[in-house]
Amino acid sequence: MQPPLNLVTEILFSQVRNPGGKKTPQDTEHPSPNIRRIDEIEALLQSATVHRSQSALRDLVLLRDGVRCLITRYPFIADGRVITPRCTHIIPFSVHSKTHVHLAIETFTGQTLTAELVQEAINHPTNAINIENNAHDSMDQKLAWGIEARLVDHKWKYYFRVVRAKDVAYSIPLDDGDEIEFGRGNGGDIIKLPDPRICNLHLAVARVFLASGAAEVFDKYLEDDEDYMTQVPVYFGGPFVADDVLMRRLEVLTT
Repeated sequence: MQPPLNLVTEILFSQVRNPGGKKTPQDTEHPSPNIRRIDEIEALLQSATVHRSQSALRDLVLLRDGVRCLITRYPFIADGRVITPRCTHIIPFSVHSKTHVHLAIETFTGQTLTAELVQEAINHPTNAINIENNAHDSMDQKLAWGIEARLVDHKWKYYFRVVRAKDVAYSIPLDDGDEIEFGRGNGGDIIKLPDPRICNLHLAVARVFLASGAAEVFDKYLEDDEDYMTQVPVYFGGPFVADDVLMRRLEVLTT
């Protein structure tokens, strides 16, 4: 039995928008992967998908896309300046064990993305991009922008899409509709690009989030709890906010 559509969208709003949460570990001082590790891609994939290694996932995405943020165009490696890449899950990693969220995704996408596919992809390069910190926050916390995947001449192409213009990070020079060229790193021909279904799901949720008025409600939630959230690591989908408590709070705010 499928859940009602309004419940589906509420669940996805609360889980895909993730203002907070565990940051991806950056356990090496130098953000560039060892280029010799191209020969170890299978081992890195095993480490990322089976052992949930975030550093392995980051290295895989660096090998795939290169050592430059594709959204801000800032280099992760430069003379005298290093910008640490944030390895960003397009669908937040926090949903990996949440069966009700998997069901919501299946319903929202018409089974295009199944629970099994979500679990397989959650810590895989098909669900990850490396981006500069401010770009990460405006995507992950604000749902201010997303990535549209379109099939053009039998090839998937990716485009930057603005959703909430006022919340797009100032570090992002891209305009709405600019192409994002994944796969230009040394391992770009070997490591899979972001899954078009995952990109389009995130973008669709962001657009409905804004169009439905839910964005204002969630902003109000955060504004009211700002002082409390500085003391306790609370975030949507996190262990300190039960989903039923969140839904009741949002219902109160909308009445």
